[in-house]
Amino acid sequence: MSWKSDFDLGGTTYLNGANHGPLPRVAIDAANEALEWKRDPSLIDDSIYFTLPDRVRQAASPFFNCHPEDLAVTTGASAGMSLLAGGLGWEPGDHVVIPAGEFPAVYLPWVALRSSGVEVDVLPTDGGLTTRRIVEALRPTTRVVAVGHVNFATGYRLDVEAIGRICSDRGIAFVIDATQSVGSVPFDVHTAGAAVVAAAGYKWMLSPYGTGVFYVDPAWVNRLPVPVVNWSTVNGSEDFNKMTELDIDFRAGAMRWDAPETASFSNCNPMVAALEFLGQIGIEQVFAHTRSLIDRLVDGLPAGFRVESSLAAESRSSICRLVGDDQELTRAAYQRCLQAKISVSMRESGLRVSPGVWNSEGDIDRLLEQLTS
Repeated sequence: MSWKSDFDLGGTTYLNGANHGPLPRVAIDAANEALEWKRDPSLIDDSIYFTLPDRVRQAASPFFNCHPEDLAVTTGASAGMSLLAGGLGWEPGDHVVIPAGEFPAVYLPWVALRSSGVEVDVLPTDGGLTTRRIVEALRPTTRVVAVGHVNFATGYRLDVEAIGRICSDRGIAFVIDATQSVGSVPFDVHTAGAAVVAAAGYKWMLSPYGTGVFYVDPAWVNRLPVPVVNWSTVNGSEDFNKMTELDIDFRAGAMRWDAPETASFSNCNPMVAALEFLGQIGIEQVFAHTRSLIDRLVDGLPAGFRVESSLAAESRSSICRLVGDDQELTRAAYQRCLQAKISVSMRESGLRVSPGVWNSEGDIDRLLEQLTS
């Protein structure tokens, strides 16, 4: 099954969801509606500054299996990671553990803490981070373990549940970048044991660039600072007749970390539509669909190429990394794809294929034709 008719990709065979998720037609309609609000601002009711972000929370919460109020509406994963890394009140000698090979949004905010005396261990992964390596790296001074749920280059899906249990037992904040998983593979903040989860919306949540969500476990809400005070996140801010009477009295849950200008109309309105579209399909069906497409790719892979992504049930994702027997073979295949209007990515010297609900078996067959050429 494919939902290809729900998208408008022109003549492109788009197999690049790990780069950008395409907006479904309903999200484009919602974006156009938001532009109409700015064409004629009399259409903008004061309540929308609050109702629109809350609709994002409501639509996103099933993909995290959390309450809507546990989500902040942000501008992406970097915003969430940087907020936490910059606000925990670090002391020299504090310790952070992160895997090697992560997307920069995961590791740069933590590596930057070295200048403040924080010790940051970057663990070798060899294609997949093991729970044992995490445990061996922990110290009495470890305050944070930060990981990507799905690796952006290899598609390896980490066993976050096992790591989360260990962190919880030791009072360590377990921080997850779920950008490459939320909207693509099942994810549950509770079984993951996450203190904080950051996710950009522009990939598998099929939302505009500059969107994101930030989950904070209720047990951590009062332990984290609010470095940027957003007026619309305090109680009473919805009453525009009492604006001068507001005080620092935040709304419940994670909403205090909403990005300024939270209700960015042309971002939030299509994000709601995209998430509702995915919600109607269901995350289990989304993942089953991408798995079947990747299986078709692997089964038809020509000689000279190998898969460098896990296909094991517990660690596979919607990303498949292909590598040729030599780099020239990989680069040549990528160039043929570009010429044939097949969109994939070159990442870390591999061909990254990341199909979604907008793809069909025919799209995989077209890619295989170029790999075989």
